[in-house]
Amino acid sequence: MKKVIFYLIENNQDIENNQDKAPQTASPDAVDANNAAHADGVHEPITHKTAIHEQLACEKIAEAWQARTRILVACQDQAQAERIDEYLWQLDTDHFVPHNLAGEGMKGGSPVEICWPEKRSNSNRQLLVNLQESFPSFANLFHDVIDFVPSDERLKALARERYKAYKTVGFYLKTIPVKVSDNSSQ
Repeated sequence: MKKVIFYLIENNQDIENNQDKAPQTASPDAVDANNAAHADGVHEPITHKTAIHEQLACEKIAEAWQARTRILVACQDQAQAERIDEYLWQLDTDHFVPHNLAGEGMKGGSPVEICWPEKRSNSNRQLLVNLQESFPSFANLFHDVIDFVPSDERLKALARERYKAYKTVGFYLKTIPVKVSDNSSQ
């Protein structure tokens, strides 16, 4: 079964606003990004250049690599790909993730390859981590996809469109809320 896990990023402001509308019940496997990251030692401070969903993506990439999963990270553009690359290089040695930008590194690529629309690998991967704003046309090549719903309203609307597209092509969808603090920026 093909499946997509959407991480719904909620900051404290979003949670306070939603409490006035309807009671919120988190799924049993909901993750508090700050606590989970600190617990497994992967957490790194967010730089001014790294958005919350990019940091969370890197944490999920590190977790998947620990399980020896081969991963394709689909970025919106080369600048985002380079931010993800830099973040992964900054992880402590206990959580090192062998990775490269598409077209670099050894033949066949590293276990984790970071691409963008103008530069995509054809290597076989098990997991797609999608950071692109639109539905990736190659998503059907994967059985497992991780995607994100940032709290920014424009990006949230684009995530809704991707959600519909994944559903249309037959993916099973699961959403996991992730709480972040107010002082984090998108």
